[in-house]
Amino acid sequence: MRKIKRFKITPRQKEILRRLLRGGGLLRQAGFTTELEVTKYILEGFATLNPGVVYEFNQDAHWELDNNNAVHKEMFSACAVTLGPALQEWVEKAKANSPAREIVAGTVALEFLKSAVSFVTDLVREQAEKEEYESLDPQFIYLPPFSTAAAPKLLREAVRLEKTLAEKTLPLILEKLNAEKVEISLQENALVPFYTTVFLVPWQKARKKGKK
Repeated sequence: MRKIKRFKITPRQKEILRRLLRGGGLLRQAGFTTELEVTKYILEGFATLNPGVVYEFNQDAHWELDNNNAVHKEMFSACAVTLGPALQEWVEKAKANSPAREIVAGTVALEFLKSAVSFVTDLVREQAEKEEYESLDPQFIYLPPFSTAAAPKLLREAVRLEKTLAEKTLPLILEKLNAEKVEISLQENALVPFYTTVFLVPWQKARKKGKK
């Protein structure tokens, strides 16, 4: 099991700003009058992050995740990623301001979660390449509810395990990963901190160049 606390992601404030500007009058409804104000707000949210990840490579499915092998993967990395509790407090503060401000803050938070997922999947890809394998797209066991926030494509269109299977698999994965090492816990079928996700990244043997 590998653990990384306070891993480095970038705020991507310009990219997130462009995304928010496509929301029509949302920013104006949320009380923002200039792009600079929005940029500062994004960086304010970024300053609350306390990211952590635990992940482990599982070879030949030695983890028995379920009885009928519905989650059977010959090789995969299991990952649990969190952005820490302060980010949710920041979004809750926005909720008390106005519904529009809550949407803006929630959208920003999900963009940060996307960055964290991308950071971890890049680590897995590099690990796979060293072993002459390639990693596939992540398959999500748990994602936080999007509510009214606009989720980025990576999360919005993500492959998800079937709900019943995911609920059964989630505590097993958390146990295998020792997720408490980065302060992730399961409470009433939801993960805490709120902006936390758990997913699998399947591996497959890399194709040799020139072959299909």
